[in-house]
Amino acid sequence: MSGINRRDVLMGGALAAAAGGAAALVPRDRLVLMPQGHELEDFVPQKVGVWTHVPSPGIVMPRTEGTLSAKLYGQVLSRIYFAENRLPVILVMAYGPVQNDLLQLHRPEVCYSAVGFEISETTPAQLPIRPGVLLPARELVARSDRRTETITYWTRVGDDLPTSGREQRIVKLRQQWAGYVADGILVRMSCAVPPEPAVNAQLAEFARDLVAAVPAVDRPALVGRPLAAKLA
Repeated sequence: MSGINRRDVLMGGALAAAAGGAAALVPRDRLVLMPQGHELEDFVPQKVGVWTHVPSPGIVMPRTEGTLSAKLYGQVLSRIYFAENRLPVILVMAYGPVQNDLLQLHRPEVCYSAVGFEISETTPAQLPIRPGVLLPARELVARSDRRTETITYWTRVGDDLPTSGREQRIVKLRQQWAGYVADGILVRMSCAVPPEPAVNAQLAEFARDLVAAVPAVDRPALVGRPLAAKLA
């Protein structure tokens, strides 16, 4: 090999392998579970179980302001639901049409911390949606000098339901290896009270009623196709 030594060959091979790996991570397809032309405002019911949406000002929506938020979330819905003998439930949904390295759902732990809340008691949860059907979610508490929120939320990225930031990154990487980029949604429910078992139980009840109230054709956009199929 005139002018080429063993080190050059090895380096060239490593670069070629790296290039091949990078090419494998370039998504070739899209997975979009939000039905075309559907809006969150349209398919999220005004009535969820015993709760009814009442238009109210001043919903707290911690998120990064500016053009990044607009790119992250193609649609955002925010409502307060009221019911007799129940705590009001704040519902926020954020839908992102693309989940990739630059644009991905911001989990509440990040958003609340960014606006001065202290996050505690964050644990994965399994919400009973129907007998034998569990929805992977996360429970946490956000506290500031003026407000405490007990929060339950879940995220869907494609058909996956990651319950942590690390799991969300792994899901996104696995989907890229599979050759596609997916859409995603974050569904956050909260009560503006300190945590206690009854509050978490009420949020779990609201989650169950919400999934049941959404039309079957739209449930994959909410919880992914595998879990939606179990509810069919």
